[in-house]
Amino acid sequence: MFKGLKGITLLVAAAVVVVGIAYGGFVSSHQSSHDEASAGIVRVADPAEQLRVTLDPKNFQGDVRKAYEAAERNPALLAQLHCYCGCDKADGHKNLLDCFRDTHGSTCAICVGEARDAEAMANRGVPVEQIRDALRARYAAAHGS
Repeated sequence: MFKGLKGITLLVAAAVVVVGIAYGGFVSSHQSSHDEASAGIVRVADPAEQLRVTLDPKNFQGDVRKAYEAAERNPALLAQLHCYCGCDKADGHKNLLDCFRDTHGSTCAICVGEARDAEAMANRGVPVEQIRDALRARYAAAHGS
């Protein structure tokens, strides 16, 4: 009955249509948005926002903005670094990146300094182990962490 690649393609396409109809996937956009609204579903205007690892740096100014930009550019680096301001105990942060996932980084000079210093060192080719040591020497002792 269904022979070759064309037959298989036709069969798969038919199955997709049937499943779509069965699950209500092919309804008018008006009906769909009405159903979503009544179900309490909220659509995000920019799906890329859902993938953001940090808060949007555009929400901040000056050095704070630069720190959020550094975190946005280097999430893998900051995720490997400890923050020495005490937010691990106070806020449950696991690493320096966590400070920039929320507004904590916007109110903490230690977080801002660490993020900017870490990025500057990384840009000079300093290995992450040495970045960790430098941040520890500069921020842990000075801030009692």
